[in-house]
Amino acid sequence: MSRTVFLLTALFGVAGCSAVSPTDPAEGVGSVVAHLTLTAQDRNALPCCVTDSANVQITIIDGALTFRGPADYRDTVFTPGGPMSRACVHEVPNGASVNTFTHLVTRSDGTSYLQLPCDRGTYTLVVVRRLDHASGSSATDSVTVSSGTFTAKPDTVNLADSANTSAFTASVTGATILVTAPAHQYRFDPGP
Repeated sequence: MSRTVFLLTALFGVAGCSAVSPTDPAEGVGSVVAHLTLTAQDRNALPCCVTDSANVQITIIDGALTFRGPADYRDTVFTPGGPMSRACVHEVPNGASVNTFTHLVTRSDGTSYLQLPCDRGTYTLVVVRRLDHASGSSATDSVTVSSGTFTAKPDTVNLADSANTSAFTASVTGATILVTAPAHQYRFDPGP
């Protein structure tokens, strides 16, 4: 038995399957639906991973994995919170609770699963670096490691990088998403 849960933040609501035709126009980039903070690179907690490049020490100090939902609702569903994309409307089991910070749905038996607020959209993986120059000066910059589209279902996130659709993979454990890239592995946990 299931119950319908409506949240005005467009995180979870009434059940529905998304039927998207390959001939549908591309959807625009919508608002942020999930933001996870980089907590480790290659199993090293931040700040980490000092490298030397042309007398510049580069240290990873921060980063984020940001998910945005669809902006154009080619599959609009009308909910008590207003119209929204069917991709951002979900059914949860009867008696389940939804943590809107971690995106974990906890069933009445205590088991849980990650459910991103939308089943599809765009993502961006960014790392923030500190650059320490030999002269003693320091600066920070941010680098977009990957961006593209995502699809999601309970405990599963698929990333399709815009430059190489198979270069980045994601695995889910609880509220943690581990992204494996060609050269590094990035751990993301719920964050501000």
